[in-house]
Parts: sequence; structure tokens; C-alpha cells
Amino acid sequence: MLRYYDEGFTLYRKLGAMHDAAVYVVDDDPTILESVRNSFRAADMPVRPYRSAEEFISDYDSPDAACLILDLRLPGMTGMKLIEWLRAQQIEIPIIVLSGHGDIPAVVESMKLGVVEFIEKPADDRRLVNRVRELLQSEGVRRSERARVQAIRDRFLTLTVRENEIVELLAGGLSSKQIAARVGIALKTVENHRSHVLAKTQATNVANLVRMKMIAADHAAAV
Repeated sequence: MLRYYDEGFTLYRKLGAMHDAAVYVVDDDPTILESVRNSFRAADMPVRPYRSAEEFISDYDSPDAACLILDLRLPGMTGMKLIEWLRAQQIEIPIIVLSGHGDIPAVVESMKLGVVEFIEKPADDRRLVNRVRELLQSEGVRRSERARVQAIRDRFLTLTVRENEIVELLAGGLSSKQIAARVGIALKTVENHRSHVLAKTQATNVANLVRMKMIAADHAAAV
């Protein structure tokens, strides 16, 4: 069987980023569903097939990295309605629309809702597998970065009011002696606060602390 590996993807799997990953496929055509499922199984990639949007919703469990391959014309809830539901739930899973009824309005509307690619049936297996592989890699990296930023923010939330004040003054370029004069406390007290701040945030030095503060602030502004 063909195995669509490259060096980056092999490393990605070795690092464990694919442990809870999933390729979801939603299509009411059993022939298409089986073909797509076999392609991903041949590529040694985890795949979960569904005949309807409702079946997918009942089983979706927010894995660490995932991709959804979706037909727009489904019985019951349509593919477009499923995309709208996912976005309403703030589920940012990458979506590839796979349809035999691709027209310009459908492409435009799905792209507005964040669909990353629109592929007409019959899809080339190698192209589809490689595209999903790229999306899973990117999604894994994004999730790891979000987790890293959240960990930094959580550390800063443990700081006291005084410690946050010290962080602001350090970020402003003030020395411990200048901070002591500004705040009206002893130099030794400033040094103690500074030591506690570095320990709580796991910063290696003041420069690292300031960088982490900027990352946390940028994340908060983007939310």
C-alpha cells in the first residue's frame, strides 16, 4: 500500500502530535465514503467516516488535531449548515469541501465560513491525502502554540498586584534601585519581588520576562 510520508510528517508523528488526531469524512455516498476512507487508511492516517452531519456531530470529540472532509449535499442537515453550526460553536476545525456539485456561489459561501479548500469529485487520492496531512501538521503546530501562550498567561495570573506593578516597571526599563525609589520600598524588597516574579513566570531573566509579558498581552488583545 502507498504511504504518503515525508520527513516532516514522520517527525510530526514521532513527536506524538498525531496521537489524538482524526480525519473526519462526511458523505452520504457509500462508494465515495469507502474510497476516501481506504485512501487514508492506506496512508496510515486515522479516519472516521459518517453518512450524515448529525452522525458526525454526535461523535465529534475535539481531538488535538483534526480535519473535516465534507460533502455539501447531505440528507437532513446540509454540509453548509454543518459548517455554520461548527463556526457557531467556535470549532475551528480545518474543512475541505469535497463535492460533485461545485458551483461558484457554493465555493464563495463556504470560503467565507473558513473552508480551506474546495475539491470536486472524483478527487485525486494522493492530492487529498497530502493536503489533509499538511493541514494536520499546521493545526498541530497552531494548537501547540496556543497551549504555550495559554501557559504563559496562566503563570502571569498567579502574580500579586505588587508583583504585576514590578513587572510593568521592569518592562519600562527601570532598574531595581529605580523601582525602589519609584514605589517607595526597600531595594531588598524589590529584589525579593523580582525573584518571585521570575520563579512564578518561569522566566530565565528580565528580558525573557518582558518577552513573555508581550506574548501574553498580544494573545489577550487577539481574543
